[in-house]
Amino acid sequence: MKRILVYCLLVFLCVSCKKEETRPAVQWTDYYPLTIGTTRTYDCVSIRIDLPTAIQDTSYFQVRETVVDCISDTNTCKVYVVQCEKKTKGSDEWKPYLSQSVQQYDHQIVRVEENVPYVVLKFPAKTTYSWDLNAYNTLQEQQIYYDKIDEQDATTMTDSVLFVLQQDFKSLYTYQYAEERYAKNIGLVYRKNIDVESQPNHAPIDLNDPIESRITKGTIVTYKLIDCSIK
Repeated sequence: MKRILVYCLLVFLCVSCKKEETRPAVQWTDYYPLTIGTTRTYDCVSIRIDLPTAIQDTSYFQVRETVVDCISDTNTCKVYVVQCEKKTKGSDEWKPYLSQSVQQYDHQIVRVEENVPYVVLKFPAKTTYSWDLNAYNTLQEQQIYYDKIDEQDATTMTDSVLFVLQQDFKSLYTYQYAEERYAKNIGLVYRKNIDVESQPNHAPIDLNDPIESRITKGTIVTYKLIDCSIK
């Protein structure tokens, strides 16, 4: 059923771009290479904290994404099926993970995860340019933008990287942060999501300390590219 829903959603998005079929290929697609057979593998860390229930757990795993098919291919509207697999640390067995596909459409990259489309990249790439991450879904509008353009990423040791800031909200009691980084001719090289809170309902907290050092509940997830094979 999931596969049918994803296919229908992507066909719907593609129909709206037929009028652009005469537009020539442009280099913005280089930031998310999607030729069939392309594989990217990530080292991932997921930290879950829930002090009221005495949970503070860190899990290490890998995610492998492989482009396995192109179900629509026109001059300007291409939809690719991505096979996502996951294995835990110390295991050799890859297991099915998220349902995912990626679309190149009208100078934007739309990634569909579990039937929810997100506009993760949009061009032209300028620090003064922003767009709605949730333009094609029913979630609340979320404006995101390029924090840095075509700079080196010291974390992944890659060049020509687009730093996309998706969320950055901090108060005395909550902190939400999300970013993604895309390297030219490689694709996604890094992701980080922080969604935590610090509440005094479990034990006293010192509001003079940064919230990162007094988390009482939440998650922190990071993806870092460790291998890439572009076909």
